[in-house]
Parts: sequence; C-alpha cells; structure tokens
Amino acid sequence: MKDFVITINGVRYKAKKLDQNFAQFVEDTLEEVDVSTNKDNKIERIFYAYLNLAKKYYKCEREIENIIKDIEL
Repeated sequence: MKDFVITINGVRYKAKKLDQNFAQFVEDTLEEVDVSTNKDNKIERIFYAYLNLAKKYYKCEREIENIIKDIEL
C-alpha cells in the first residue's frame, strides 16, 4: 500500500493506502501531462490530466463496443 500526495494551487491532498501498482499508474499518467507529485501544480494542469484520461477511457470504451459487435456477428 502506498499513500499518494499531490499539491494543487498550494493545497496538499493525500490519498491513503492505495494499491502500489495503482499509485504508480496514477503518478506515471500525471507525469505524461507534466503534473508533478513533487511540486505545486496549477489547476489547469489537473484539468488537462483529466481530459487526457477521459480521452483514453473514451477510446477504450469504443474499442470494447467494436469487439463486442465483432463477436456478435
């Protein structure tokens, strides 16, 4: 288990006892859009990180739908 800490506009947020692999996934995903767990982040960066993840989720959902359609045929 691992605690995940991020600072946004001077406010520190902490999520306690995350699964080690999930915490690493979150850190890696945030780093892809220049969000750091080691310094203060502007809210705009967090918004962009959310949009990045939403885009990936949307694409995965479309792929799943297409796979299901192919299986049903």
